[in-house]
Amino acid sequence: MFVRNQAHHKNIKLTSQVTEKLWEIEVDERRIRQVLINLLSNAVKFTPTGGSVILKAEEDLLRNTICFSVMDTGIGIAKENMPKLFQSFVQIDSRLSRRYAGTGLGLALVQRTIEIHGGRVDVESEVGQGSCFRVTLPIKQSGEPNGEYQSDLGDLSQFTQSAISNPQVLIIEDSITAAEVISRYIREIGLQTLTYPEGEGALEQVIQVNPGVIILDLQLPKVSGWKVLAQLKAHPQTQHIPVMILSVVDERSQALEMGASEYLVKPVSRQLLRSTISKILGRLETPESVNHAETALVVMPQTAPESPLILIAEDNETNIKTIWDYLLSKGYRLILAKNGWEAISQAKEYHPQLIMMDIQMPDMDGIEAIKRIRDNQKTREIPIIAVTALAMPGDKEKCLGAGADEYISKPVSLKNLVSTIQQYVHVEVKDLQLVSN
Repeated sequence: MFVRNQAHHKNIKLTSQVTEKLWEIEVDERRIRQVLINLLSNAVKFTPTGGSVILKAEEDLLRNTICFSVMDTGIGIAKENMPKLFQSFVQIDSRLSRRYAGTGLGLALVQRTIEIHGGRVDVESEVGQGSCFRVTLPIKQSGEPNGEYQSDLGDLSQFTQSAISNPQVLIIEDSITAAEVISRYIREIGLQTLTYPEGEGALEQVIQVNPGVIILDLQLPKVSGWKVLAQLKAHPQTQHIPVMILSVVDERSQALEMGASEYLVKPVSRQLLRSTISKILGRLETPESVNHAETALVVMPQTAPESPLILIAEDNETNIKTIWDYLLSKGYRLILAKNGWEAISQAKEYHPQLIMMDIQMPDMDGIEAIKRIRDNQKTREIPIIAVTALAMPGDKEKCLGAGADEYISKPVSLKNLVSTIQQYVHVEVKDLQLVSN
């Protein structure tokens, strides 16, 4: 099970306690399996490293029911958030969205699925201690599902704004950071995501999960993405599933010849990723639903992959839009981070040619982020321009002392900014043809 791999990567103990000789129950097997996968995946996601998750199954013959419990030692859920849990696409705390990718829990789908099967979902939780989700289903000892039951299942298949009408996306990606970013982007358009971290065993996971779309990285450990793609297109149970390749190398022709549906070169923007997924699913995403400053994590001029990549670490939307548009017009590829943690992660993942670091950011400030970037062997040589709005005495010395190469105070002169950037990286604007995503 892919959940086991998720747990392994976080050193989370995953155990099951199942009563022997349980009664058979008449259910839609695929949907009930997905309910349990959803609950287990959430439990692992919100449980800190070294914690534990337990799946328990037991029957109550007096009530003629069977109960599945998923218990974790995770972050827990505040009482005021409990009523929101079963609303469609709700994040229990927007502050968690940066720490836990895709914090929409998908519990509206869980509840609807179980209710249609005649069961119920209960939850107990305590902040800092963990949560327990219980799924109770009736035992049907004989006979076929009645007409009303079958009708409800038909209604369930048309459950709008849910992962049933919006197929799951399986992300086969060994980079935790990349998988989290991709997952978050896809969940934002109402799709559920699952992640598998390697090529070995990927075919079996696809067969088990039966996703609507697969996003596949080519550079996977042990078994390459090329071999996984070949396996998927050769197996009768998986050859029909659309596969979108997401890779740092541009080998589009070969991938499409092997059966891939789409091919995108990393780094890729949120808008391009979402529109490509929507195209695969035959859906259209309205332009009004995309906010330029918030959504574009990475913009890459498609005809100039050699153009310098700049990481902009900034949380002010006005500043982002102003700087972003100007630098993009000058031909640079851009990455966006909105706090120090994201800046460190993006620097490690994409290794930009330059970092523009705002000092006043939430969660982790720019000074601390600069220090950590300098402490990391992979990122210590990246030029950093520190930017601050405070301009207090000693700020420049503090920034340079932390490891910044340059210091600029706000408001920023865009011409001076580009002039400073060009001391470290240079791009010939005349050679670039920016292509709209």
